[in-house]
Formats: sequence, structure tokens, C-alpha cells
Amino acid sequence: MNLQDKVRRLERELRDYRSRAALFDRSIRSNDLREVGTDMFRHFFRFFGAYKGDITILTDYDERELFARFGWNPRGRMPLASELQDAARRQTKFLRGLVEEQIFIGYSTEKRQRILQTSLVEQSLLECLVSKSPRLVNDVPAELSARERAVAREQRTKAWLNWVVLHPENSKLLAKLHMSFRTTKRHTRDTFARRMRPFENLLRYRILHTRDFRRVKYLSERDVLTGFYLRSVLARRMAELLDEGGRRRSGMTLSVGMIDLDHFKRFNDQYGHAMGDRVLRQFSQAVQATVRDSDVVCRFGGEEFVVLFPDAPASAVLNIFRRVHRRLRETDLGLGSETLRFSAGVATVSLRPKGLRPSTDELLKAADDLLLRCKRGGRNRCCWRGLRGRVSESVFKS
Repeated sequence: MNLQDKVRRLERELRDYRSRAALFDRSIRSNDLREVGTDMFRHFFRFFGAYKGDITILTDYDERELFARFGWNPRGRMPLASELQDAARRQTKFLRGLVEEQIFIGYSTEKRQRILQTSLVEQSLLECLVSKSPRLVNDVPAELSARERAVAREQRTKAWLNWVVLHPENSKLLAKLHMSFRTTKRHTRDTFARRMRPFENLLRYRILHTRDFRRVKYLSERDVLTGFYLRSVLARRMAELLDEGGRRRSGMTLSVGMIDLDHFKRFNDQYGHAMGDRVLRQFSQAVQATVRDSDVVCRFGGEEFVVLFPDAPASAVLNIFRRVHRRLRETDLGLGSETLRFSAGVATVSLRPKGLRPSTDELLKAADDLLLRCKRGGRNRCCWRGLRGRVSESVFKS
């Protein structure tokens, strides 16, 4: 090797070192797994010479449920390619439910949609879930079955690699990386392992760190018993919705519902706190199964709750509460004919870009006053004030 070639090689190694150092620096500072995965995978493409592939980051799945669902023994033989393909076709929805983030690089939108209509990605994921080992195919025509060769030929792939990132304690799959190459290769698994190890360790660290971050954030914002937001989050979320409504050109209707469980103290006093906790969980399940994804539910006090309904008039909120009430009526508390009921007050405002905007305290007081009216009227009902200021009342069916 002459001096000029040595200089080029050193320059290439220096560029790669700087690129890798920048990648590691960005990854350590980010809690966005999709951003980290995309950044890392683009570096893989340059580093390994791949032309397309995908990176799949998994949720914290239950491994026993996984093997039980497929009827396989984790210590038994590795399923054949045909068995993996059939299983992936049957359980496509389940396997996709295990995916937290999936990033495709090098695919056009059309090709990505086409491959997602098949079970190829799920078959590859299932193989990694079961084997927990990387798979390297240096020469597709020489190493694969006729069925697999046909798929690779359609994808114009001459060699490919599936790499796995495992949990350090329980060996569960954290992520799977797939890279496709246009030409045959002569790599060995050990060669790839040495070159992949720094990236593998970085991705493992980011996934576990992000899970811990999300867990701590969840516990800092959520009530452990019900899963609803804590009261400390309520003011911030209300302020955000009020600001959003004021910015929208078309404005926004915001309804605030305050709920109180009727005679909840009696459940605690008569049946014990364990039953009281069970009642709260049953109520939270009924609410979570009924409200929309955009709605915000907070535990305001012991048995008091506040729900924010963006883009929902009082009539829509009343229908939601009726469905919650019906779910509770159909819930067996194991206490004979005893059923759980609640009362609710709903205040609705129209937010306009140049209109007057109520404060969070004013909205909460309006809903609380309507709830108090429900209690005085006999409970098990909903009182609401619509946009025209008229107060209405409806008793829930027993």
C-alpha cells in the first residue's frame, strides 16, 4: 500500500470515527427511540454497505405468553421456515402488537406498503424471537430454500443479515435489525459481531434507559390505583387545551366533567378498604373503555374525578357518561344487588381566537357547582350547562 492509499484509509477511518462519535453523543441525550433508531440505522447503512432494511424495537412483552400462543416449547427444536411462515400469517396482529417502533430505510412508500401487506416482516421477527440468534445469509441462491429465494429475488437481495439485541438479564428480544445487500458477501458472524458490538450495546442501553424514563414519568403523573392522571397534571393539561382552543381559527368546544362516586364511603366502611379499591378499579376500567383517546381523565380527590373533553358538546359528554353508567350497572361487584353509581356535573365553553377565555379555576368551579346540584337533587344523575348557559339535568337509568 503506497502513501496515498494509506492517507485515504486514515481519512476514511477518521470520518467514520467522527460519525460514530456524533451518533453516540446524540443517542445518549435523546429519549426518542424512533429518532435514535433512525439515526443509528442510517449509520449502519454507510458502515456496512447495506441498501435497505428495517429496525424493529419491541415492547416489554411476556415471553411465556408468546410461546404459549404458538404452542412451542422454548427449549424444543427450532421451527422450520415453513412453520414460522404459517405461524406468522396466523398471528400477524399479535406480532405487530409486540412492536413499539418500526423504521424502514431504503424502501419507497409503495414498497413499504406492499411488504407490510405480507407477513415477511412478522416471519423474520418471529424467527428472532424464538432463536434469539443473529442470522447471516452471504449468498441467497446457495443458502436459502426455494420459497425464500423467490422472496429475496423479488426484493432484489443477494445477501442479508438479521441481528438481535437481547436483554442482559432475561435474554428477551429488545430489538431486531435487518440489512439487505445487493451483492453476495463473505462475512462471518464473528466479524459482524465485532463490528456491531458498540452499536448493539448503545441501542440496548437506549432502550432500557427509555423504558426506565417512561416508567418514572408515568409514576410521577399517574395514580397507581386507577391509572388516571394526578391532580398535579390537571392544571397543565387544561391550560394546554385552553391555549389550543384560543389558537385555532375555527375555535374549540371544551367540556369539563366532574364526577363523584355516590356513597363511596359506605363501600369502605361496610366492606373494607380492599373493596373500596376494587370499586375504584372497576370504575376506572369502565371509564377507560368508554372515553375517547383525546379525553383527559384525572383523579381529583378520593372518589372525585375530572374529565376534559376537547371538541365535545355537553350532549356528547352525557352520552359518554350514560355508557359508563351502563357498564358499571353490568359489572358484578360480588356484593349481591349492590351496584356502583355516580353523579356528574358538566360545564361547556366555546373557545375562540379573540374571545374571552375562562381560567382553569373558573371552569372547575362551574363543573363543581353543577355536581353539587346533582347531589342535592338525589344523586345518580348528570347536570350540565350548555353553550347557551341553560342548565339541564338527566337521571341515569337504575
